[in-house]
Amino acid sequence: MSQLMAEWRQRKQREDDQLHDQLRGAVGAGRVQVFTDPRVLDFPGSPVHQHWDHLLPLTGLMTLALVVLLATNVVVGIVVMTSCTLIHVFGSRHYVAWRLKTRASAYMLADAVQFQTLWQMGGVALVVRGGNEPPCLAPKGDWRKFIRRNLGEGEGQKPEPMANAPVPTRHMASPPPPPPPPMVEPEPEPMADAVEPEAELMPPSAPEPPRTHWESIDDGPPRDAVTPPPSSSSSSQ
Repeated sequence: MSQLMAEWRQRKQREDDQLHDQLRGAVGAGRVQVFTDPRVLDFPGSPVHQHWDHLLPLTGLMTLALVVLLATNVVVGIVVMTSCTLIHVFGSRHYVAWRLKTRASAYMLADAVQFQTLWQMGGVALVVRGGNEPPCLAPKGDWRKFIRRNLGEGEGQKPEPMANAPVPTRHMASPPPPPPPPMVEPEPEPMADAVEPEAELMPPSAPEPPRTHWESIDDGPPRDAVTPPPSSSSSSQ
């Protein structure tokens, strides 16, 4: 049983890797967009949290205000410091959100395991560009079905059967009997007393004259036939 579970987990991991590769290609081609929520992902301990995203803008603005204050008078320094404070309050969150989205996208597309880790935390949404498909929101949304429905299974991605899985037996059905030969009806033979129509229309032929014995032979009379001797009258003349 444990071996079957291990094989099932390996097959599931291969399917997740294939789907993750499809998602990576779709994001690179611009077909799918990844959105993040900084309020959910930006906290200490998050794999995409970076404290320098908050400290670096504030440090840079305060340093700029201090340099202007020392280089000029107090009035100009106060104006510049106030401007830097307003920029930090209203613009720093957009900078942090942009940095968090960039880091989260790179983290999710690097590996299928990291993608699942960040997906279970929430604060991520997958959106198909130019489609009517609703966004898939983490962690309740099923990202596997979302990829299959919008990107397809892909060629050659068929589930592999487990090696030790029981093979169901099938009853071999007997082949159907061959069809009977077509029945050929014999042609009816003409009856003996039937009268042919052509024989009735033909006029009766005249009887042939009787033939003699010599007419039936092509050659002349035989050579050994005896001819009558000449008469005495002819010899005297």
